[in-house]
Amino acid sequence: MKRLPGIVIAGLASIAAGAIHGGAIGLHAEHPQLARIFIVVTLAQLAWGLSALLRPQQWLLPVGVLINGAAVGGWIATRIVGISWIDGLEVRESPQLADSLCAGLGIVAATVALAALLVGERELPQVRLALPSFAILLLTLPAMWNGAAHVHNHAATFDAAGNVINEAQPHDHGTATTPVEQIVSETPTTPASTFAAWPRPYDPDLPLDISNVANVSAEQESRAKALIKSTQRELPTWADYQTALAGGWQSIGDGSTGFEHFIKRELIQDDKFLDPTAPEALVYKVEGAKRTLVSVMFIAKTGVTVDDPSLTDYAGGLIQWHSHDNLCWRNNAQGVPVISGLTDGAGNCPAGSVRAGGNNAMVHVWITPHLCGPFAALEGAGAGRSNVSDSERVDLCGAAHQHSTSAPTTIVTTDPTATTVAPTITTFAPAPTTTAAPSFNDTGASRISLGGFPGVTADQQARAEDLLYRTREKLKKFALTQTALDNGFTSIQDAGTGVEHYINWSYINDDHELDPNYPESLVYQVGAGGKRTLVSAMYMVGDEYELATVPDVGGALTQWHIHNNLCFDQDPYVTGSTRVVGVTSENGPCSFGIKLNPNPMLHVWLVPQKCGPFAALEGVGAGQVIAGESRLCDEAHGHG
Repeated sequence: MKRLPGIVIAGLASIAAGAIHGGAIGLHAEHPQLARIFIVVTLAQLAWGLSALLRPQQWLLPVGVLINGAAVGGWIATRIVGISWIDGLEVRESPQLADSLCAGLGIVAATVALAALLVGERELPQVRLALPSFAILLLTLPAMWNGAAHVHNHAATFDAAGNVINEAQPHDHGTATTPVEQIVSETPTTPASTFAAWPRPYDPDLPLDISNVANVSAEQESRAKALIKSTQRELPTWADYQTALAGGWQSIGDGSTGFEHFIKRELIQDDKFLDPTAPEALVYKVEGAKRTLVSVMFIAKTGVTVDDPSLTDYAGGLIQWHSHDNLCWRNNAQGVPVISGLTDGAGNCPAGSVRAGGNNAMVHVWITPHLCGPFAALEGAGAGRSNVSDSERVDLCGAAHQHSTSAPTTIVTTDPTATTVAPTITTFAPAPTTTAAPSFNDTGASRISLGGFPGVTADQQARAEDLLYRTREKLKKFALTQTALDNGFTSIQDAGTGVEHYINWSYINDDHELDPNYPESLVYQVGAGGKRTLVSAMYMVGDEYELATVPDVGGALTQWHIHNNLCFDQDPYVTGSTRVVGVTSENGPCSFGIKLNPNPMLHVWLVPQKCGPFAALEGVGAGQVIAGESRLCDEAHGHG
């Protein structure tokens, strides 16, 4: 009987590859675009494989070559350079067992289908399926098992005490912690490895702890300690950014991101290496007109790449060098090069700007506390790219720029609006534990009384108490961030503020309003070691609302606000997710990214707050209220 040689083998291999892809769909929920691609590939490989087994025909062969060849080609690209236009695949990743076996099965399917296409039909005996089926099953089961236990070749990172260092990185969720209290913090389920975890929280006022890190020799550790200490000693010379300007450092115009870089370009090509007396770039945290020196950014000479041994051998696994190859530059009115934006998916810059300086390797050394260690990169677009995937980088952490709360913190600041520009030393005591304000008598229970407030009617009080009760009773099912991810929420990457917002963008304009079963946003407190604790819902109403027309929940008890000064990297209604990349003035334009519709929003807290259970956050997180309206109270709140 005439048959197509090998098409049965190709079909089995394609089905196996599709099964492995299907098992990995849920592991990519944090990247909706990538998850959808996995769904399409899964369906295509399964459909082709079944067709090849049940109704083998000549025309199926080129289709099989195309489907499985495309899947293998995509895998090869992600292991060599990454795919810039697919969220989650922007940087290359190391091969793993699951994806390697999946790619191997795809190669078998595509190669055998191509061979059958070239050879054509011929007289062949009946094919025995037992042996090839068993062989492919032996490859498929380990791949699916391994894929279910790992996400992008990394597991959760823990400190010596077993706390999650970087919960925001994808990790093993094989064992979930069942909520046993109203507020549940996420805790690790895997013991620490032989070496202590890295990165780990860093505070210059505490003893330096960078020992017992994998791939770090005693000499490398010694060099890293000396670099940290010399940077702490020398960098405050430029605590006043005016001193930096006078010394020849120039701003690159990125203050809207919350951090502003001042660069002295002639130092990049000098003969000094990691020298804090001649720093190539100074990094200031921006708070209005105030600039606070927080870090140096050392930049290697042009042509020295991030994986050059002269860089990587200096401190081994303690330091991760990175570069920025997606920045677009233009000259400002003074002829100074400033950042004008980011390249598009094709690597092109907007008209009037150029892509430059992308290969210079750089590394931060912080002089202020940082949850992600003394060599942490910035988060978001500021993290740049390295020679390893984000999951493997030791300078990234989901709770970036969160100050330690376990001990007093000292930082050097200057305020250019003050009468003197001399640096001042400001010491912040640890944040006190939040207690209920007597006026609210909030014990944290689900049912509390909100009576006795002037101007609040009985109906408004009842509605506010009911919303608080329903929220505190039902929201705790989202105690774990993985549960939020599984339900369509994505982080806007604002953990640096001390809290992290997870938003389900499909809920904002749906048919549910002020419904704790469909909360538009969840707010997690970022604690020591990167631990996330669910502390609040943030209800958001649809596009048809403005502050003047929001639902009257509790009158003066419930104050709505908006955010019309935040810049996001992409439109979440198109991509499914987005992240904050900058802050601008009220109603001002974005230097980076885009603005979204300022939907009115309302916090409902699960934990007592000094300003009540409906208080907004503080600082940038407070947003804007109706012009002329006073805020609920002027106490600091939102962070405990």
